[in-house]
Parts: sequence; structure tokens; C-alpha cells
Amino acid sequence: MTRAAALLIALLLAACAADTMRSYVGQDIRNVTLEYGPPINQLDLGDGARAYQWRKVSVSTTPPSAVTTTDKDKKGRKVQTTQYSGGTQSVTTCLYTFYTRWDEARAAWIVTGFKEPSFDCSLGDLG
Repeated sequence: MTRAAALLIALLLAACAADTMRSYVGQDIRNVTLEYGPPINQLDLGDGARAYQWRKVSVSTTPPSAVTTTDKDKKGRKVQTTQYSGGTQSVTTCLYTFYTRWDEARAAWIVTGFKEPSFDCSLGDLG
């Protein structure tokens, strides 16, 4: 039961970034830029299409902890031992890609789709 619940939670979380990205489909790409800053890359795909990319770097840190235990040695004296753990960092770099098409009537690049973010990157949003 716990494995199924964990899978369900993971699938629900995976939808978060995709839902945020999906909300921009049909909008001017400048709306994404206004929300998240300038893209790091623009790629002309030909035939009036263009891709825009944003990068997000996330750093998570496990806080350090210390566990101190007190025992008695063979002579009955108190001996304290402290073990330290944690304090590690992990860095995740995510690339978010929006596909656009030039709309002459609106004189704008309109979002037509996006590349699904990887699972590591789908737990949050662009910001």
C-alpha cells in the first residue's frame, strides 16, 4: 500500500511544473519572460517556429545533526561519544523549454507547447 501511495504522490507532484507551463499555451512568450526573467536561449526552429529556454538551479541542503551518547567504561566512568551526520548539498539544474510560433496578427511569438520537464524538475515550477 505504501509503494502505491508514494507512486501516486510522485505522479501528482510531477504534474506541477507541467501544469504551470501548460497555462502559458496560447499566450505571448513575453508573459513567461515577465514572470521568470529573460530566457537563457532562443533557438530558431524554422518555418515560423522558435524555442525558448529557461534554466533553474536548485540547491538543497540536509542540515547537519549531532547525536551524543553517554556510556560507562569498564571502570564506571562516563564516556561521551558524538556522531555527526548530514550537512550534504545536492544541486539540480533544470531546463524548461517552450515552443512558439510567430503570429503575424498579434505580432508576437505565441506559446504552442512545451517540453515536459524531467521528474527531478517537475517537483516545482520555473520560479
